[in-house]
Amino acid sequence: MQRSVSPAHPQVRATLSPEMENRRLRARISELEREKADVESFAAVAAHELLAPLILADAYATAIADRLDGELHAESRRDLDALRQAAARTRLLVETLLHDARSHGRKLRRRPIDLSRVMSECLTLLAPEIERRRADVRLAQLPEVYAEKALISVVFTNLLLNALRYGPRDHGTILVDATPDDASWRFSVQSQGAPIPVEDRVRIFEPYHRGRGERRARGAGLGLAICQQIVERHGGHIGVTVAPNGDNRFYFTLPAY
Repeated sequence: MQRSVSPAHPQVRATLSPEMENRRLRARISELEREKADVESFAAVAAHELLAPLILADAYATAIADRLDGELHAESRRDLDALRQAAARTRLLVETLLHDARSHGRKLRRRPIDLSRVMSECLTLLAPEIERRRADVRLAQLPEVYAEKALISVVFTNLLLNALRYGPRDHGTILVDATPDDASWRFSVQSQGAPIPVEDRVRIFEPYHRGRGERRARGAGLGLAICQQIVERHGGHIGVTVAPNGDNRFYFTLPAY
């Protein structure tokens, strides 16, 4: 029994007309615009949730200072001033990140910045936590780099806060160093604490990832992910290693110019 065979037809590749291509392009643009609007909406809500307690903290500190004017000890007034400065500084950082999220893809506002001054501002912001833990923060001579100051401040603040939170509860030592690395600078923040396992040293920079242990469960898990995004936008790289003495050493690079 013979089976009939259809004559071979040359394979025809389907092509879309220019009108169909334009429709697909317009649909894709609309989809991207919706996604962008969703990201901006989320960023606005997140910023509002972060800013609200900062505004309240500043308001309460001001109210206490006004109500007890003349009765406060010098140390108490100093603490209230530090609280207000910390709230104002953190508010500025949140607003900077919100602006950056809304302006994704914009060019960085690079300027020559003195990292010694940036570090001084970061330490002022974190002074209450440093004093509470009686931590010893040791700084190397920091260079001038060509970067966006507010964003680099976020990186140093997050890495220092990370070192404070996950280091010893009392009398820990944090080392901040800077070394030239070809056409870049390599910065490191080294602190004591349980060494980060090898399998976590990449995942730790993922959004919402939290390290192991009860003390590491605090926070939203965004700090290191934000640091990675900022460093990579500047053309650098960020990572973590364990020093020979067992300390965790977070490092990142920035172009020298």
